[in-house]
Amino acid sequence: MPLAGRLRGGQLVPDVRRLVATRGDLGWTHLCTRLQRSFKASACWQAYNVREGVIDNRKLTPYRGLDEVLIDYAHTSRAVLGDNFVGLYLLGSLAIGDFDLTSDVDFMIVTNSELSRDQVELVQSAHTKLIARDSRWVRHLEYSIFPKQKLSEKSSPYGPNGRDDSAARQLWYFNNGGSAIERSDHDNTLVTRWTLRYRKAVLGPEPAAFAPEVTSDELRQEIRNSMLGWEKLFTPDSPYNNRFHQVFFVLNNCRALQGLHEGKITSKREGAKWAKQHLDAQWHALIDYCWQERQDTGINVSQPADPRAFQRTVAFIAYTTRLAEAYQLPKD
Repeated sequence: MPLAGRLRGGQLVPDVRRLVATRGDLGWTHLCTRLQRSFKASACWQAYNVREGVIDNRKLTPYRGLDEVLIDYAHTSRAVLGDNFVGLYLLGSLAIGDFDLTSDVDFMIVTNSELSRDQVELVQSAHTKLIARDSRWVRHLEYSIFPKQKLSEKSSPYGPNGRDDSAARQLWYFNNGGSAIERSDHDNTLVTRWTLRYRKAVLGPEPAAFAPEVTSDELRQEIRNSMLGWEKLFTPDSPYNNRFHQVFFVLNNCRALQGLHEGKITSKREGAKWAKQHLDAQWHALIDYCWQERQDTGINVSQPADPRAFQRTVAFIAYTTRLAEAYQLPKD
């Protein structure tokens, strides 16, 4: 019987399990080739899951093509980094649950130690090959490479005395859609650590085994401090005067206020709903407008913002900043 005929209901039958378990990498390569020819590529991953025992057959995202990109790159990263690889984990809207076709593809690669110079070059090469694929899912990748020691430090860029931009906080990072690796503290936040700890791995141990616990009050402190810094950057002549950022900041401040009050990270959808229940009714039309704008998959930073909507957004940022200033953090 052809090998594909021995996959019933999406499950590998015992003889395939034995092949995967006993034939090693040579057997795995042989099995993948046969599966891909006779059945479908996803069965190849299912067979690998059996041997590795680290990925179940969950649907990671709403899109199978994106799942395959993430799973494939997780295994590529492990092959490139060897013993330095810990795992690959979803972040942002992929982790929180409101990912859509306007979202970045946010994730994190955790390592045992800082990358060597050779490893930086290998990661760059792997990334270059990844984004050369003919797939929409590789166009907006955004991820950091986070050593476990730095992860454990619970560092935040938003302190009571302003932003901490020290070089010691920086990680190796690929910006949204970027082709070149760079240094950035973009993901070195408590929000990232909180999100990581309570989400599942794409490949690797569950993050609760090594990610620090971030308390609700620590999270509130960072959210509040971050909100206090946006107002001075959001002016009519700022680089954020575009259609994408006009929408992003309204929805982001909605969920930030919800996070401040509830001590957790929520989705933009949840934040918009919360804001319409708790904020002054004068802002409801702006929130609805921004949510509808977000549904346009063609929205981007090169498009000018509607002048009236942007003017209202500047006022909304000021309004929500005052609310963040007035919020009383719980006392120790």
